[in-house]
Amino acid sequence: MNQPSAPNAASSRSQFWDLVRGIGILSIVMGHSCHPVIPYVYTYHLAVFFFVSGYLYNSKKYGRKPFDHVAAKLKSAWPKYIFYMSVYTLLHNLFQHTGINSPGSLYNHSYTLMALCNAIVFQGVEPMGGTLWFVPVWILACGIFGGIVWFSFRFLPDLSHGPASLRPAAITGISSLFGAAGCFFIFRSLPLAYQLHLAFLVQPFFAAGWLIRCFLPDYRKLLRWYLALPAALVWAFVIRHENLYIDLSLGRIGNGWQFFLLAFLGIYCCMYLATLLEHSKQIKRLVSLWGQYSFDIMAAHFLVFKWIDLIYGRFLVNDPLEQYSGFPQAYAGSLWPAYMILGTTIPALIGLLLEKGGKKLAKHLPA
Repeated sequence: MNQPSAPNAASSRSQFWDLVRGIGILSIVMGHSCHPVIPYVYTYHLAVFFFVSGYLYNSKKYGRKPFDHVAAKLKSAWPKYIFYMSVYTLLHNLFQHTGINSPGSLYNHSYTLMALCNAIVFQGVEPMGGTLWFVPVWILACGIFGGIVWFSFRFLPDLSHGPASLRPAAITGISSLFGAAGCFFIFRSLPLAYQLHLAFLVQPFFAAGWLIRCFLPDYRKLLRWYLALPAALVWAFVIRHENLYIDLSLGRIGNGWQFFLLAFLGIYCCMYLATLLEHSKQIKRLVSLWGQYSFDIMAAHFLVFKWIDLIYGRFLVNDPLEQYSGFPQAYAGSLWPAYMILGTTIPALIGLLLEKGGKKLAKHLPA
């Protein structure tokens, strides 16, 4: 039996998975701007990105070269992280004066230089880039999953010479052990550098995505309303009944099983919702745009929130600075629709412009 095929270049730009990521990033923006939905979207809004990364993992290209996989993720994410954090650092004092940042201290030249250098190793501290804590965790998690796949390829027999389930079972088992290790560190209050405990915790999502890609090519046949509806009802019931508040960034994962159950149910519902959005051309284009530039939305939606607050609070209703400088937004009760739509679409357009500008610049640079 041949090794399961890996995602190719076309599948990595699949509109369906862009829709899933678009729903995921919309959920993140909603979680930062619409208080009633926070207990719900926080259960899955980050997990869905790990799941999609596992689905799109190219085991044919990287299965025996895990460091190439990490290098590819760094090449993609590191320059963007540096760009956004550098812009926010250099504009810190302006943000303080205008009320975009909450009241706080100004930077002198030395502190600005220190902040810029810290951003090189993913230690940026700017409030506008606060959501970018996710980036080093995601890169570490991708590297760990690549190492798990490499281990199975390196030390287990080829599928054509042994049990067909050996490598997938090993990847599933090892990923589950990493997930259990992540729970251990969280429950024992033993935080690791760069939140490595979270990179451990999310390995089952990578494994689930990869296994579906390799061994369940007809998975979309399972995305049906009569499965999605019960999944959504169970998901909502558990959250309400257990009064859960999941927050991955804070290591709040319920009893562990609750987090994984709710995250997988949420991911399934996101996938089903993506199939529904495919039937609406305009909505599909917009949500796909969000998914394609989800990094830029992650990096810039706080800034868009504060632009909205500045225009509304300072110039329209003349509120005091203490009111419109609230973080991450000041008027969630009334302006949440604007936060959701503009907080996704404007950063996506910024990402699109940066991409086009980068391509034009590259044409004029020496090869």
